[in-house]
Amino acid sequence: MREKIVLFTAPFDQGDILEDFLEWHLDLGVDLILAVDHGSTDGSRELLDRYSKTHPVVWFPLPERDLTKYSPADELAVLARDRYHADWIIHCDVDEFLCTRGDDLRTILADAKEKDLTLLTVPRHGVTGAPLQAGRRATQTLNLRIDRPVEPTYDEKISGNLPVPFLFVQIGGHLIVRATALKEYGSGAEIATTAWGKSGTSDRLYILHYAIRGFESFRTKVQNTAACLDDNKHLAPSWGWHWRRWIRLQEEGRLREDYDRQFVSPLRAQELVREGVCVVDDTVASWIAKKEGIAEAIEDR
Repeated sequence: MREKIVLFTAPFDQGDILEDFLEWHLDLGVDLILAVDHGSTDGSRELLDRYSKTHPVVWFPLPERDLTKYSPADELAVLARDRYHADWIIHCDVDEFLCTRGDDLRTILADAKEKDLTLLTVPRHGVTGAPLQAGRRATQTLNLRIDRPVEPTYDEKISGNLPVPFLFVQIGGHLIVRATALKEYGSGAEIATTAWGKSGTSDRLYILHYAIRGFESFRTKVQNTAACLDDNKHLAPSWGWHWRRWIRLQEEGRLREDYDRQFVSPLRAQELVREGVCVVDDTVASWIAKKEGIAEAIEDR
């Protein structure tokens, strides 16, 4: 029997990448995408509404911003399992693209089931490259996958004095969970507890994280996160430490400076690849080029 794969996400003014995100994961083999919009005003809601009429996409507005009263991850997981009968639940942010090596997603998850794996951690890789040019999308042009990130100390995180640009900082993975085994998610849905089965990491799955794209979308995301933190003052200082850092930089007028540091020149890109810090990964860029090439060919007929 074909098992159902449901992905949940939480858009918030990410219209520059949202359509690519939806198309990519539906092409990857996801059966349904659940989205809770956190208050977008950039056209993301209209796009979600359009997709919900023609694609397996279901969305609704965030009903409560206070995280002590409402856990989006847990609510969406319950919805995926109980209403939409998910067998596997995937969590990805809108700027994260789940990728496979070798086998397709369904085969990889079938193998995980055979091994009694109910909690899969998927490593995330930051993506950089040359600064975006006008009219170009991050998914088209950023193809330098960071494979050897740096783990900052706790003090470096809290102080904001990072040893490398943020994109080169080690970040945790995201999760794929067997729906019937899931008990609950932890902070940020980056950890979870399961009632049975084993946990592990598949070397056939990884996430490309387009965390920083155009400056305006970046600044908007920082402002939106500041509003979220204002509504959740109970959160520990270590929660969202990178966002707290960017909020401080915004207040100090240094956000643009930090943004510019995230990208690299062609010469520096070659050095990073030669040093083994980065790998050229055209997985998503090639998919877009093929998809848009086919669309252009159809239009020309």
